Amino acid sequence: MHINDLETPVVLIDQDILDRNLRGMADYCASHRIALRPHTKTHKIPEIGRLQVQYGSAGITVAKVSEAEVMADAGISDIVVVYPVWGESKWRRLAELAKRIRIAVAMDSLLVAEGISRAAKTAGVEVGVRLEFDTGLRRCGLPVEAASIEIARRIMALPNLRWEGVSVYPGHIMGNRTTRGVDIPLENSRYDRLFEMLDAAGIPYPIVSGGNTPAAYQSHLFHGINEIRPGTYVFNDRNTVDAESASYADCAATVLTTVVSTSVSNRAIIDAGSKTLAADRLGSGDKMHFGYVVDHPDFALEALTEEHGHLAVPEDSHVRVGDRLRIIPNHICPCINLHDSVYVVCGDRVVKRWKVAGRGMVI
Repeated sequence: MHINDLETPVVLIDQDILDRNLRGMADYCASHRIALRPHTKTHKIPEIGRLQVQYGSAGITVAKVSEAEVMADAGISDIVVVYPVWGESKWRRLAELAKRIRIAVAMDSLLVAEGISRAAKTAGVEVGVRLEFDTGLRRCGLPVEAASIEIARRIMALPNLRWEGVSVYPGHIMGNRTTRGVDIPLENSRYDRLFEMLDAAGIPYPIVSGGNTPAAYQSHLFHGINEIRPGTYVFNDRNTVDAESASYADCAATVLTTVVSTSVSNRAIIDAGSKTLAADRLGSGDKMHFGYVVDHPDFALEALTEEHGHLAVPEDSHVRVGDRLRIIPNHICPCINLHDSVYVVCGDRVVKRWKVAGRGMVI
């Protein structure tokens, strides 16, 4: 099948770029002796998760228990839920997963640890735990202070929990190469303080899990990090390009869209709006517009409504109704979650269709 035979809007995955991205990150981690545990929130596709493991990942990362269930059903046997799981039903589901795979959870409260411990004890299983610390993002994680060490001690003492170490997320380190050169040493000072406190308390941390896509290839510069959880690197997007962590040639995922109206001067309307591309603003760079139009850098995707993408085009662009364009979204993760399936392409040829099996798995 040719890509022109596909109805639009539709997500295309370039097979060669995807493979290059997967191999590149795996090779980098192997060369620096850092375990790779990619976050599958970006793709939500079991076939890609299996490829990541095949290329050397220690396992995978997910955000929600339902995502873990999807990936476990697909044969992936080592999963970390890097999200504070709350509720008796979810704790029971974690325990059920522990009967068939190696499962661990990142958390930042004793209450969550106690709930998981109870469920694991009832089921007669063991669930791994990683205590999360906040090092600057201010989203989740215990503060790096003495009171947090006592929480670590109490979690370690709970039955049916396997203490694995600590988790951090430097999601605030994005920017560009220059700003990361300043931010990473500051982040390291927080890590050093955390390790000093853990050492003084005699608390082991065999795993120190961190990382993000913008700084992924600088992970060896972070003190003590021996596992990273990048997600977006599999596809990349305009955010990673503007963060100087990838080029547009490294973007494996594009949205194929059709021009449906050119009636308004210097404007082309496409059939991909916020329900197709997602409406996330850029987190770096100029923070303008909603995507990059491949092969048309002079086109600006200025606005999105639900079903319409609003392109500002030069007067001499000669764009016509029926023309097909490919858009690199600002943020590929929510974009993928809007689609039931994606099409893998080699050049202009469609080679396979993958179901986004983890779509909507938010529980």
